[in-house]
Amino acid sequence: MLQKILNKLNDLRPKQLLMLAGATAILMFMVIYFGMSLATNTKEVIVQPEPEKKEVIQTTPVVVAKVNIPPRTRIQEAMLQMKELPVDAVPEGAITNFDDVKNVQIKVSIFAGDILTIHKVFNAKGDEGFVGEIPADCRAVSINVSEVTSVAGFAKPGDKVDLLLVEKDKYSATTNLILQNVPLLSVNQDMTGGNVLDESGNITSSAIRNPTIATFALPPQDVLKLISASKLGEIYMMLRPSNPRANYVPEMEYTIDSITKPQPVEQPMPVIPSNPTPALPQLPAATPKFDIILGDEIVQSSTEGAQVQTPGAANSSLPAIPSGSNQNFTSPPPPNVPLTNSPIVNSFSENLNN
Repeated sequence: MLQKILNKLNDLRPKQLLMLAGATAILMFMVIYFGMSLATNTKEVIVQPEPEKKEVIQTTPVVVAKVNIPPRTRIQEAMLQMKELPVDAVPEGAITNFDDVKNVQIKVSIFAGDILTIHKVFNAKGDEGFVGEIPADCRAVSINVSEVTSVAGFAKPGDKVDLLLVEKDKYSATTNLILQNVPLLSVNQDMTGGNVLDESGNITSSAIRNPTIATFALPPQDVLKLISASKLGEIYMMLRPSNPRANYVPEMEYTIDSITKPQPVEQPMPVIPSNPTPALPQLPAATPKFDIILGDEIVQSSTEGAQVQTPGAANSSLPAIPSGSNQNFTSPPPPNVPLTNSPIVNSFSENLNN
């Protein structure tokens, strides 16, 4: 069959061959054209794979810090925000409600974006109350303070302070360092010492307003020392830095005198005379006392003798002493008659002469 077609083509003349070739080309063009037209009009059906089913993630709302919150700051709602987090990413004890932490003082620093938890916000000793803040070997004691003696109210619960005793009198004042590194438990029954915030949550003041009573934790022996010192003078607090160079310093004392204190007046030295021994007064000569007794009568006494020696003195006789004897004695001679021959008179005269 193919051989016959080839033989007939060979018998054709060139002009006939050219016409046959043109007809063949036109036929092929038409076939191709109609084939492409049919291909463009046919809608393509694209089979897309079915989407995979996504796993549903459970979330829960938690309270997150909107700004940096320093320690011992009372939390306000403007400082917080709510955020949805996956349940698996929420830490244990996370706060989920504003009301649970509103106006509560935090324990540690919280940075923006941190999740608020019970351990960060609440004190672990809060269940024990105030006694939970007292160390086991100490006791709580309170004294009166003021804004001046309490470092303008900047000494807050949890700080460490040194205590000074100021004693003053009319013309001087003395200051002693009595206690060091003393824990301050509360001021005006405030155990937190929260910062003062404005409406937007910014800290406006970190001082306690109008402090009147300060409570410290001290060993019992230091409690006695503080109470006794508070009765002698005024107690001042010195606020210690967070990282002091030394925990304790040597005991110190300082005394200052007033400029109006009167100066002592020097007394002049007494003048010592050249002859300090005073002259002794002249004493009267001692006159011996004696009595002349004749029988039971005193006939002459020492007083009469003294009167006799004094010129111009009157002689007086001694009164007669009655006697119970029945013997009769002759009366004594008159007083103005000297007894010159009496042995007693002669003996007395000799004694005087000697």
